[in-house]
Amino acid sequence: MNAPLSPAPDAPVLVVSAPLAAAQPPEGVTLMALDRWRATLIPLGGAGSGSGGLPGLALGDMTVLGLCLAEADAEAVAGDPALSALLDAAAIPLRRLPPQAGAAALAAAALALLLDRHRAVLRQGAADRAALAALRSAHMQMQTDHAELESWVWDALAPKHKLVRAWPATADTATLAAGDAPLRQPLPVPARGFAAVDVHLAASAPAGARLRMTLVRPVGPDFEDAATEIDLPEGHAGWLRLTLPRAPGGAPEDAEVALAATGDGALQLSLAPESPFADVCARSGDRALARPLALRVYRTLPRMPAPPLHDTRRPLPADGVTRLIRPSDLGPPEQLPYWARRVRRGLRAYPDFTAVEHWTDEDAHFVHPSAHRPVVARVPGLSAEALVQLRGIVQIGRHDTMEVAFAIGAAPAGTVGSAEQALGHLGPWVHLLPAEWGEVWYEPPAALSGPVDLLLATAMPNMPFNRNADALFHGYRLTSRAGGAA
Repeated sequence: MNAPLSPAPDAPVLVVSAPLAAAQPPEGVTLMALDRWRATLIPLGGAGSGSGGLPGLALGDMTVLGLCLAEADAEAVAGDPALSALLDAAAIPLRRLPPQAGAAALAAAALALLLDRHRAVLRQGAADRAALAALRSAHMQMQTDHAELESWVWDALAPKHKLVRAWPATADTATLAAGDAPLRQPLPVPARGFAAVDVHLAASAPAGARLRMTLVRPVGPDFEDAATEIDLPEGHAGWLRLTLPRAPGGAPEDAEVALAATGDGALQLSLAPESPFADVCARSGDRALARPLALRVYRTLPRMPAPPLHDTRRPLPADGVTRLIRPSDLGPPEQLPYWARRVRRGLRAYPDFTAVEHWTDEDAHFVHPSAHRPVVARVPGLSAEALVQLRGIVQIGRHDTMEVAFAIGAAPAGTVGSAEQALGHLGPWVHLLPAEWGEVWYEPPAALSGPVDLLLATAMPNMPFNRNADALFHGYRLTSRAGGAA
């Protein structure tokens, strides 16, 4: 039992009684005498059965086809508990040979063992394939369940996309007509996950207008399947969303959007405030602009589309024709007083600084607010026909001040003579932080026609001071159901 181990034979081993060990073995089989084979076994914790019911012997590094033994050797093996346990654990068959068995009987027994082993291998292969098929089915079902759960969570709970950058619209525009070089705007986010972009039309789109957006690399080929083209409704103005069919995947890369007008007429695209960084400014052909486009950039998960979304903090577009009016197109502004009969003499004047002016260099209306009550400016000189919506582009011109609230309104010319009266003709108040841009709007209860006064209001409620509060109105967008001249 403790003899040195023999090297493992390459062919399967057939253990035989000693007289048959010298016989000519079948091709591909190695014969080994029973005593020699037993010497190759590895004892586990001594002879006999080990603790816990484990066999006390283990096979060496060889493949045992079976045992073909004479009756006496077979009885000896059956009487050895450790060896019998090893044969049962390793599923090694034992065949008893008749007395005086020769090479022919041995070959027949070896062939039978080989056939048994072949059938066992086939059964085991079938069982393995069945187990693998069951495992694959379970894996595919798990993937399907996970995809359904992910889709459920995505549809029910997750935001479909997020706004990652927003550059406000000013009163300055860039013209884009059919046949012009595409207007290229570098994106402030990588191409991976880019879903949609909002551009701002400063004036109503003409009939037959189309706008195409392509996601391109600054250098190299365009991104694949990253283009969209839409028909612009006649008269549409304001924010316009261009959504890719599917958000790009792959590694994050720098990208630009190329905008081209492919229909009739020219489009007026709003520009954002000036930027000191040239790499974010728009380009038209070889000409670089000093500003980026007014944009709202959306991202989502790679290869996912972005659905349309309306920001409730902004006005819904109104039906009609929209035109852009600059402050220089209107008359001089004037500050409205409070009615003397309704306000005590001590409260008729503001206790802090207020002013209403037209800044010609900036072409903006300046309405300096008070920290005590609203300041309202009346601007004459507007003629409207069926005015249904009025929007204003506003800004706090300095960083070193406090929060300012803006509002805009309109009334038939000459009907509003005091700040108190004007408050009933204003739209929602919009609060801006220092140096922030925004948009205010007003929708009259009934369409206004004829001469109209614009009402510009500012306030700094609950602020400790009103110093440096440069509250500016840069431009106005008027939407009418029919055209009118300013």
